[in-house]
Amino acid sequence: MSDKNFDIDDILGESKGNVGDTSINAEKPKKSDVDEIDELLASLKNRPRRRISSDDALDNSAEDVSAPASIPEENEAEAVISDDAEAVEEHEEDKETSAIANDDIKKHFGKDADIEDEFDEDEDEDEESEEDDEPVRRSPRKASRSDEDRSSGKSRSGKSSGRKKKRGVGFNGSIFGGIILVTIILTVSLLLAVAGLTLGMEYYGIGKDDNEIAFNIPEGSTNEQIADLLVENGIIKNKKLFIYTLKIMKPATIYPGDIKLQPSQPYSDIIEELEKQRETYETVTVTFTEGEYLVDIAKKLEDNNVCKAEDFLFEFNRDMGYKFEGYLTENKNVFYSREGYLFPDTYEFYVNDTAYNICRILRDHYDSKINEAMYKKMNDRGLTLNETITLASIVQLEAANVDEMPRVASVFLNRMKDSDTFPMLQSDTTYNYINKVIKPNTKNDDLVLHYAEYYDTYAIDGLPAGPICNPGMDAINAVLNPEKTDYYYFCNDIETGETFYAETLDEHEKNLVKAGRGDQVVEDTADNGNEDNNE
Repeated sequence: MSDKNFDIDDILGESKGNVGDTSINAEKPKKSDVDEIDELLASLKNRPRRRISSDDALDNSAEDVSAPASIPEENEAEAVISDDAEAVEEHEEDKETSAIANDDIKKHFGKDADIEDEFDEDEDEDEESEEDDEPVRRSPRKASRSDEDRSSGKSRSGKSSGRKKKRGVGFNGSIFGGIILVTIILTVSLLLAVAGLTLGMEYYGIGKDDNEIAFNIPEGSTNEQIADLLVENGIIKNKKLFIYTLKIMKPATIYPGDIKLQPSQPYSDIIEELEKQRETYETVTVTFTEGEYLVDIAKKLEDNNVCKAEDFLFEFNRDMGYKFEGYLTENKNVFYSREGYLFPDTYEFYVNDTAYNICRILRDHYDSKINEAMYKKMNDRGLTLNETITLASIVQLEAANVDEMPRVASVFLNRMKDSDTFPMLQSDTTYNYINKVIKPNTKNDDLVLHYAEYYDTYAIDGLPAGPICNPGMDAINAVLNPEKTDYYYFCNDIETGETFYAETLDEHEKNLVKAGRGDQVVEDTADNGNEDNNE
């Protein structure tokens, strides 16, 4: 036997006395130790063992015999038996050595008994094979472990298959990681593409409005202030992009004054227009009072050479996408869809401006007046924006003055709360709207009858289809903050402007006499089956 086969303690770096140490067994073997042990196992299995064939045995026995004829046959048989015994003994020593080595490996590395069992099974199979081939003499040489591995496809140890499994897990993990990485890359690329496309469309004005918008650039305005003006007037949407474009183009001079621009113009064209010397546009000041009809406002604009009345009515009654318009629902029974949504005030317009530009100015101003606190109060009172402005338009025309508005609003709100007793509001102002606005601006009599069915508060329950004028802030606040009363009736003295309120019909009829309108007592009672009257 070779002396190098069983220096197992030197390889393991420890004595056999430390094999049973649990702390050492708990340590994970290093890769180099595992490779050395694998090499040792291979050498143990591949070590050539002395096999004595029958011919060699006979030759060896012949050489050992000094007297060819004088030695008896028994001695020759004893030599053969001796050789067999030596071979068996060497084989047993090999098995014992392998068992010890496997036991040391198991104790040192915490291995299971699978390795030992595997080697024992292989040796048993080899022994059975040798017994079948040579029944008389057992061959000490076995097929090498590596040969068996190559022929059967088995790994040298269970650890190799474990490594393969780990590589498989790593491969699946790499696929999953790759999918995540690709997803992130595609998402970032998509976001960058969308951002680039959005910036490109904004820069070139693609998909934006072609209407001209006129505004004034004050003297001494900075680039930041000019960019803010462009954003406020709806010319551009991206202030930073415009400032960056200014830095690239480096215009020599940006002139102040009046200018007309289109949102559909590219940023470069806008900057070129700003570089041009411009003449000052003529302006005109127009005042709209509380309670004016939309048709009267349109005529006033035309009379002041601002724009044509017909163009204004068309442009003003279409949706322009402002915030307050998001609270409105489409109603085909409304005569003018935006009647009531022009805030009465004093405005300065350019002469011969476009209807679009005028409507934009009026919409901006109205949207700034109706704030979040007002929307919250509407919601708290269970009123929509259309109901609030419609009732405010009635209060605007019914109240004799601003001080009476909260009390007048309470009368209508009390009736609306007790709709079973007082289903109709009975306001003369709605009847006047039919005669002064709907009839003169409707050529078809059938349409007049149709709209009358939705505006005549002496014939319908509740509020009319829409506002009947453009109320001011006082009337709107009166509806949102009415006076607490139990009144269901009121009437005005036309000559003095005094207002009389009543809780019952009897009181109301007496008030009519006080107001110099006693002739309406019998007429109102006959017209109203429920004996209700509010004016």
